[in-house]
Formats: sequence, C-alpha cells, structure tokens
Amino acid sequence: MSNACDASQECCPETAAREAGSEHCDMPEKLLCLADDAWREVVKEKIKQEIEKTSGAKLNALAKLVAEGNHRRWSYMIEGKQKCEEFKQQLKELLVSFSK
Repeated sequence: MSNACDASQECCPETAAREAGSEHCDMPEKLLCLADDAWREVVKEKIKQEIEKTSGAKLNALAKLVAEGNHRRWSYMIEGKQKCEEFKQQLKELLVSFSK
C-alpha cells in the first residue's frame, strides 16, 4: 500500500513544488501526512509499553549486563593506554640515555 505519505518519501518534495510553479504544498495533504506520522508514533509507544510489560525484567538484566561489559571494556582501554604511555616514557628515557 503506497500513498503520498510513504515514510520513504517527503510529503511535499521541494522539487515538485517548484515544478508545479507553486512555493507551497497542499495544506490538507500536509495535515494528513502529519496525522500519519502521529499515528505511527502512538503505535510505536504502545509497542514499547507492551514490550516493557512482557519483557521488562529480562530487558533490565540485559541492559545491566551490557552496561557492565561496556564499563569493563573502557576500563581495559584506559588501562592499556596508561601502559602504552608508560612504555613510551621508558623508551624515551632509554633513547635519551644513548645521547649522554
């Protein structure tokens, strides 16, 4: 089912308005597109509510696990960077000692 408010298309592409010699779109069509967008948003929110009701606890556990894993990943990256900086400093000191 396709209509003028297809989500992949603009309701009023600027090129179409220019080609028609008009600088504005049909207001009723724009309002219908707006209503379609609002309907999609409401349905999306309802779906979120249903998911939260049926899977909320599992999603909370998943979110916690992912957040903890992300924290560990960043900790390792920071630790690795610190070790890299230590290595660079040691290398610099060694190279400077060659010039003495």
